[in-house]
Amino acid sequence: MNRAIGATPPLTHHLKTRTCLYLQLGKARLSAMVTFSALTGFVLAGGSLFSLRGLCLLLGSQLLAMGANGLNQWWEADRDARMLRTRARPLTTGQLARQTALTACLLWSATGLGLLGSLHLMAAALGLFTWYSYLFVYTPMKTRTSLAVLAGALTGALPPMMGWVALNGQLGLPAWVLGCLLYLWQIPHFLSLACLYEQDYRRGGFKLLPDRPDRSLATRSIILVFSIALLVISLLAPVLGLGGKLYLTTALACGSLMVWRACQLFNCFSRNRARQLFLVSLLYLSLVLLALWADVLWQG
Repeated sequence: MNRAIGATPPLTHHLKTRTCLYLQLGKARLSAMVTFSALTGFVLAGGSLFSLRGLCLLLGSQLLAMGANGLNQWWEADRDARMLRTRARPLTTGQLARQTALTACLLWSATGLGLLGSLHLMAAALGLFTWYSYLFVYTPMKTRTSLAVLAGALTGALPPMMGWVALNGQLGLPAWVLGCLLYLWQIPHFLSLACLYEQDYRRGGFKLLPDRPDRSLATRSIILVFSIALLVISLLAPVLGLGGKLYLTTALACGSLMVWRACQLFNCFSRNRARQLFLVSLLYLSLVLLALWADVLWQG
């Protein structure tokens, strides 16, 4: 019997399906944002993306981030199965075997660290510290205390610094400033997500919000304070050597929008307002990092 025209060969379909499962395991899109921030640090330090060093940083950062994200899923598979937003992940559904996933994640992590080490040992050291902190500090803390959010924010602040040192092994002041901005950004970003899925996180046994009677007010206050701090520090960044006119304009516009959304959430909590703040935080990060790149390219 002739194969139907346009039908996908079984082997091709299988490979495509498996590839998608592994990309889900490593949270490829989330990992890409980590890689983007690392490349931003590299470009700000004077590095070229169209170079072997740039390629090694791109692959190393992406593989290390995917390894960490995948190991996090491997660790939390039982908890993920209880949550609506995570119960369809490859490990919770059994589409990937635990041992197979563990092997893949360790391989990604080792390869990523090796590539970073080929650039500079300091880059590999920062990468290893980020990987370790995410898996062995932040991940277990999530089930015990809301302070885990502060620890988790640190792991997100280090990639641009890792990208900076990948060029010459030294950390410049702009790298510290960018790391500070990313740290401040992550608090309202993640807490708005925690507010949005509060019941789901509780179902999974995660304690991401303050454990106190006025939990909602305390969370909204923290979000507002960090959003304001992010706006202030982002506007001071050019004085400290980070960014130009386009960055400053973008940071002012996006930062003001983020503070406005945080004020709305503070005045009256709703899941819709938490969602709006979360989406604005994603817009903020993307546009601010792109503005930094544009300033560098314009000056170049």
